[in-house]
Amino acid sequence: MPSRSPGPSLLRDVADVVLVGVAARGLASAARRAGLRALVLDLFGDDDTRELAVEAIPLRHLAGLRIDPDDLYEQLAVHAGPGVPIVLGTGFEDMPEVVERLQKCFRLIGNGARTVAAVKDPVMLDSLLTDLGIPHPRLFAAAAPEGVTALEKRVGGSGGCHVQPARQSRGEGWYLQEHVEGRSVSALFLGNGRDARLLAFSEQWSAPTPEAPYRYGGAAGPIRLAPSMEAEIETALKSIVAATGLVGLASADLIVGPAGWSLIEINPRPGATLDVFDHPPLPPLLRLHIEACEGRLPDLPILDPEAVEAVRAAGFLYAPQAFEVWLDPLPDWMADRPATGTQIEEGEPVCTVLATGHDITDARETLARRTDHLWRELSTARRKAAE
Repeated sequence: MPSRSPGPSLLRDVADVVLVGVAARGLASAARRAGLRALVLDLFGDDDTRELAVEAIPLRHLAGLRIDPDDLYEQLAVHAGPGVPIVLGTGFEDMPEVVERLQKCFRLIGNGARTVAAVKDPVMLDSLLTDLGIPHPRLFAAAAPEGVTALEKRVGGSGGCHVQPARQSRGEGWYLQEHVEGRSVSALFLGNGRDARLLAFSEQWSAPTPEAPYRYGGAAGPIRLAPSMEAEIETALKSIVAATGLVGLASADLIVGPAGWSLIEINPRPGATLDVFDHPPLPPLLRLHIEACEGRLPDLPILDPEAVEAVRAAGFLYAPQAFEVWLDPLPDWMADRPATGTQIEEGEPVCTVLATGHDITDARETLARRTDHLWRELSTARRKAAE
């Protein structure tokens, strides 16, 4: 895909960091807050991504909104010099071979292929958590035992669209995990390869469809858990970091229920909760990510709702049907802003909707109202454009 770049030599001179992901607007916003000039390579090239970046280079994609590795290598070879740091966002969990090549050819700031595999391969993670005594759901090789509810997941999958209730795995590339009832919580933390620092907790929820009952919906925070539970989780994260060498900003997906907590997944990169947490009183999170990758961890307490001006929520609007974007102007509480005339297919993410509130309930209610309002406005603008 042709780029709109002014030329590789100019970009190498003006960009402090290269950000790569399926959708990298959150990283671009974090770079702006950290005072870094970012070159962004992602699949969407949304209007606000282009505004935040020195330059936004569109990447060719494969089926299922997956990054085309060949195009990525080509674009990085042109636009990223060997000394420019590269930070990876979403899209690489199931491509450790791509991460390994990036490690060899560029200055990658974040986790390498071995660490990504250690926490994203379900069998390796299950073995690690068992050895460390960390509570987690059981894995089943082919079929779930009678009376046990299980979920089928794609190895390296993200976003929840791949998760389905199942009694039996469909085979290679998929696995069965015991279903655990409870509240979905994410722990944001930093690792430096030896130790971890727990930064904050958020609540997460799904935006279910009949075909994708566990599709990611959004997150809100900060929240707090029982002090004893928080201490257990931080101890677990420290042991995982020490065992895997994990570095930088990462998150752990947890289920919290009456019987305690269970670790479901580790995401070894900056993720969607940048929109929730990359605000005062926390320092710029991309700076913390880079410093942690260099071995330095901050001395910060776990973020408390009492310490923030407002609880923040960020959720995805998915297209209920195919349409073209003709709403202009777009609301200022909307991020990942598609350009006018963009064609979006049914089920694809349209944008991120942002909201604040005095507590979790208030923030989520405001988010839900805004999401419903936005879809009505987008639908009305589409109909008027067609008249």
